Amino acid sequence: MDEACTAGAPRFTSSPGTSSSDPAFWPARGTYATTTSRCKDINLKLDGTRSVRTCFKTTGCNGWRTLRAGNWGVAATDVLDGTKFYLQFAGTSRATGLIDY
Repeated sequence: MDEACTAGAPRFTSSPGTSSSDPAFWPARGTYATTTSRCKDINLKLDGTRSVRTCFKTTGCNGWRTLRAGNWGVAATDVLDGTKFYLQFAGTSRATGLIDY
């Protein structure tokens, strides 16, 4: 992971889910974040250990990845600039932490 990418990364709070088939998510329902040239990966530093998957507007969701609390982890690797995506978090409780992409 590129340290320059995650320097000054903003905090995020996901929306809660409503059931096992509707897990917590970020950004707001029905919207997408768009990758930038700042990072080549989608990076998270979560406040609590959590499984996450990245869902892309054009290709669907990748597999679940467990990211450890307090450490930078990669939700998706080698993502092209300008790619629209959202994140799902296992469980219904809100996920919080830092994000950079």
